[in-house]
Amino acid sequence: MNRSDFFAMAKDVHEHPERLAEYRKIYKNVYPFSDGIFKMLMANEAKPERTVKFLNAMLNFSGESAIKSFTLGVPENPGVLDDKSAIFDIYGVTEAGCPILIEVQQNFNTFFLDRLIYYTSRVISRTVKKSQKYNLPHIYVLSLLTENQFPLERNTYLHHAQIVRNRHLFYNKLDIYLIEVEKFFAIDDRTELKKRDMSDRAEMLRIFRDVLEEKEIPAEKLLRLLDKDFAKDVSLKGYTDETLLNEVDGMTDLLYEKQGSYQQGKEDVAKAMLIEGDSVEKIVRVTKISKDRILELQAIVSKADA
Repeated sequence: MNRSDFFAMAKDVHEHPERLAEYRKIYKNVYPFSDGIFKMLMANEAKPERTVKFLNAMLNFSGESAIKSFTLGVPENPGVLDDKSAIFDIYGVTEAGCPILIEVQQNFNTFFLDRLIYYTSRVISRTVKKSQKYNLPHIYVLSLLTENQFPLERNTYLHHAQIVRNRHLFYNKLDIYLIEVEKFFAIDDRTELKKRDMSDRAEMLRIFRDVLEEKEIPAEKLLRLLDKDFAKDVSLKGYTDETLLNEVDGMTDLLYEKQGSYQQGKEDVAKAMLIEGDSVEKIVRVTKISKDRILELQAIVSKADA
C-alpha cells in the first residue's frame, strides 16, 4: 500500500468504516509512514536493535561512530504559558547522551523548516538545568519527507544541514538530515544499476519501497539492516480494526491540511523559479499551475523587486 493508496483508503474508510474489511483483502501491508504505524514499527521497545540499526543506516554511522543503544524518551515537550507544545514522532538519547529527534513530514509545507527548528530548539533548551554550564549535547534531527519538499533539486534526496559561518562549520553539535523518500525512488528508477547509491541508507529506503509495493524483502537484507520480524510487523494482519481506524482518522486530518496548503506550496515554488529566471513554460511543466496564474505570480514577483 503506497501513499496514494493509503490516502484514498483513509478518505473512503473515514466515511464508511465497514469497508475496512474489503481493504484487508486487497492489501498485504500497512502504510509504514503514517504517524502511529511508524512509531510502532521504529520505536518498538521490545525490539530496540531495530531502532539502532535504522538510525545508523539513515545517519550513515558506522564503526566507532555507530550508535550502540538508543533509549526512548517522552515524545511530548509541553508548552509553558503561551508556548506551543512540541510533540515529536520519536525522541530518545544515545548511549553517549546525544538526543535524536525523528520526524515524518507527510505534506509539503512552507513552514516545515520553521517547525523543525522550533522543535529542535525545545530539545536544546531543556538540556541545561539551573547551575549547570552551557555544555550542550550533540543533537541529531532525522526527518523523513514523504512528499518532496525541495522540488527544484531534482537529483538530491539527502539534505544534511549544519550551522555554518562564512561557508565554514561554525557549530558542530547540531546535525539535521532531511530525506525525501519519493525523490529517492525516482532517482533510483532513472539511474542505471551499477551507478545507484548502495549505502545502507539507500538499502533501508529500498526496504520501505518493497513494503509500499508489497514485494518480498530478502531475508538477508532484513537481518542486516533491521530484523527478521520486520516483514511480519508491517503486515495488515497484525493490526486491529481499532488501530487502523485511528490511523485513518489521523491521516484524514492530514488530507484536509494538504488540500489547504498544497496550492500555496506550489505557488511558493513557482515564485522561487521566477526569481531564478526560469521560463514560464518550464514553471507550468514543473508545478502544473496554469499559465495565466504563473503570469499573475510573475507580476507579483516583479512588483516586489521594483
